[in-house]
Amino acid sequence: MSWMSRLFGKRKREKELEEEVRSHLEMAEQEHVERGEKKEEAEHAARREFGNLGLVKEITREVWGWASLERMIYDVRFGLRVLAKSPGFTAAAVLTVALGIGANTAMFSVFKGVLLNALPYWQPERLVRIVASDSHSPDALNVSFVGVQDLKERNHSFQSIALYRGWGGILRGKGRPQNIRAMRVSYDFFDTLGVSPALGRGFDREEDRPDRWHVVLLGYGFWKEHFGGRPDIVGQTIAIDEEPFLIAGVLPKNFEPTIFNPFSKPAQMWAPLGYDSSQPNACRSCQHLRAVARLDEGVTIEQARAQLNAIAPGLAREFPADYPSDLTVYVTPLDEALVGKVRSSLWLLLGATGLVLLLACTNAMNLLLSRATARQREMSLRAALGASPLRLARQLLTEAALLTMLGGAAGVLLAKAGLQAFLLWAPVNIPRLDEVRVDGGVLLLTSVASLLTGLLVGLMPALAASRADERETLQQGTRSTEGITHRRFRSTLIALEVALAFLLTAGTGLLLKSLHRVLAVDPGFQARGLSVSGYSLAGLRYAKDEAIIQFEREAMERVHAMPGVDAVAIVSTLPLGGSYDQCGFHIQDRPLPNDSDAPSVDRYYVSADYFRAMGIRLLRGRFFTEADVATPLAPVAIISETTARQIWPNEDPLGKHIQLGGRDHRKPWATIVGIVGDVLQYTLDSSHTPDAYALYTQSPDTAQTLVVRSRLGGNALQRSIEQAIATVDKDAPIDEIVPMEQLIAASVAQRRFLATVIGCFGGLALLLSVVGIYGVMAYQVGRRTGEIGIRMALGASSATILRQVVTEGMCWVFVGVAAGAAASLGLRGVMASQLYGVGPTDATAFVAASAVLLLSAFSACCVPARRAMKVDLTVALRYE
Repeated sequence: MSWMSRLFGKRKREKELEEEVRSHLEMAEQEHVERGEKKEEAEHAARREFGNLGLVKEITREVWGWASLERMIYDVRFGLRVLAKSPGFTAAAVLTVALGIGANTAMFSVFKGVLLNALPYWQPERLVRIVASDSHSPDALNVSFVGVQDLKERNHSFQSIALYRGWGGILRGKGRPQNIRAMRVSYDFFDTLGVSPALGRGFDREEDRPDRWHVVLLGYGFWKEHFGGRPDIVGQTIAIDEEPFLIAGVLPKNFEPTIFNPFSKPAQMWAPLGYDSSQPNACRSCQHLRAVARLDEGVTIEQARAQLNAIAPGLAREFPADYPSDLTVYVTPLDEALVGKVRSSLWLLLGATGLVLLLACTNAMNLLLSRATARQREMSLRAALGASPLRLARQLLTEAALLTMLGGAAGVLLAKAGLQAFLLWAPVNIPRLDEVRVDGGVLLLTSVASLLTGLLVGLMPALAASRADERETLQQGTRSTEGITHRRFRSTLIALEVALAFLLTAGTGLLLKSLHRVLAVDPGFQARGLSVSGYSLAGLRYAKDEAIIQFEREAMERVHAMPGVDAVAIVSTLPLGGSYDQCGFHIQDRPLPNDSDAPSVDRYYVSADYFRAMGIRLLRGRFFTEADVATPLAPVAIISETTARQIWPNEDPLGKHIQLGGRDHRKPWATIVGIVGDVLQYTLDSSHTPDAYALYTQSPDTAQTLVVRSRLGGNALQRSIEQAIATVDKDAPIDEIVPMEQLIAASVAQRRFLATVIGCFGGLALLLSVVGIYGVMAYQVGRRTGEIGIRMALGASSATILRQVVTEGMCWVFVGVAAGAAASLGLRGVMASQLYGVGPTDATAFVAASAVLLLSAFSACCVPARRAMKVDLTVALRYE
């Protein structure tokens, strides 16, 4: 009841306090009147004896126990009134803070969604990726079916190990057949992840066999789009590749394939892997599957890694023909495997936004210091009337916190808009972007950051107010002064702003130069005028290779006959297309004791006209011909320059006999008939890998990418190709035509994106630093109006005043540039991993950043300096 009365009876208690104070004064006054003093003198004497009325009331309120809360409420109210009276200053400070807070809120949302949030599976910390390779290939991805069975039999670290691979097929039904994105997974895949179907059931162990795997789980989006979300679809069948598949269930809406997705979009359906050890593609050396495992209870990643690599040497000795002698099993946490390639880029972006926030804080602190100097007389009057230094400092800190909290609220709005642009603009190879949002955790961090920013930017003005000498200030009349310490501190802040802006500007220059170097790389083929499209063949009609070859031959003839088409070819693996096909490279006259130790090459199955269509250079020998296609029993091959240099450094490889894949003396050996230029298979910034080419007739079912060199536009070419293919098989689905230049752009999308975002931050930092320099110089010129007037009255010329003001400002700018350059040298390791063909201390980028900053700062100094030149002597001398 006492607490409630204090909370809601404030007005009554204040009235009682007023009456009590008044009664004390009346009693004291009556005593003085009784002593013979006049009423006015008695009233003054009573007040002198009683002391400061406001202070007595404050002490009494503290006894009540609510003084601190009331003072805080009063400070907030007064702070809001002060900010409202200076809308220009408030808007500038809030906008400055909003830019810094907004950039950090948006970037932290991305950082949290991609790197910090747990994967959307049951106990994700126990999920790992397993890769089996040699000790020189830590970036390998694949495993083999029997290889995983070997690991399962010999270790006790995992609760389960599941396998998966990409898959595709033709869905036939109403309308034109369409390609589907699908996955083949082992029966325990979803149990390993801890995912249960939303409808129906999962896969049974008996369905994960070569003769029983025609069962599918539908993705939620695919179920909604194609079946209208009907629950009765479970148990029905659909035709894929002209074969019936039973629909066992529907996956939940929130299931995220993440790392298990080889496509740029989620898989539409999932089917059992359907492997056993008797299949040719299940062998130990057939590494085309990927593995995800769940650690057993109480087993750490280090323990599992140690156990598997203790098993690996025994497997290599037991099966020397299938495993490399230095077999190594890599065990990586699943979240790390998912985001490993973008982690450093996101850390760099987060660091850049941190620099922007620090720069915004510096700018806001300069604004508040300027305002605190202008309010020196007000603060001195408050101190003279009894306000303690701590009370003044708290008031200024409250005002600073209000500014930054308002800036934080505006920053959240900016972050939401910026985040949408970020997600639309970001490259597709950044995983988990669909999980990025401004959630409660981000808002909490933003609130804390805003409050801490307020304390940081308000600290120096508060200290300045608490240490001021009110007598000296009041004796100076209407003028306020600024000590040399404050001036130096403000100039130091300018140097800090310039240093931060230099870091971001120089980083932008380095990334842009690196991107330019990457784009200037020769991919090994002519991309202009080149377009690609995939097609699919399935069903009983194409059960035999001869039927596939006949279709591909006729399709190329029909497409080549179209007006505007210069060349057409087919290929199994497209350079820079996002996939690859590595295999063993066996030489007939170089038998190895262990075939698994054979060098690896990137393998391409191509048509005879592929090199002319792609624009790949012939260095020696000849290209494939139609005569080679017509004689499959005498196969030929073409190798790249890197293959020739690495495998035959001192020999002529032409005429040598090779096999791609596994060594098999029952099969004919291919004769090398040509050497072509190197082609970049993975990205423009990757190194050249050994390549080998064989005719598509040796593996016709893998060469299902059409390459067309044409003078037609995208839509016209798409319609023409569809019409040409339809004359061969009207049911063969054709993918959308994609210009090769678009694939090249996609291969550098992450670099382009990083350079652009850092560039935006660099531009923002440059703008903030220029505004800060201008604000400080304008403020100093305004405060030195009297001094400037006296100098001009004593004969100083306008040019002298201009030179003095600009020199004073630029000295600190030069200090900031030097500090930024030194900091860049210290942080060169941070940028090194993001650069290609450019060193982290590239002189061109440093000189360019210095020039941009110096020119911008010079412009910012010139405007106040020109104003100083035009000072009216009469007005200026009035200050004195």
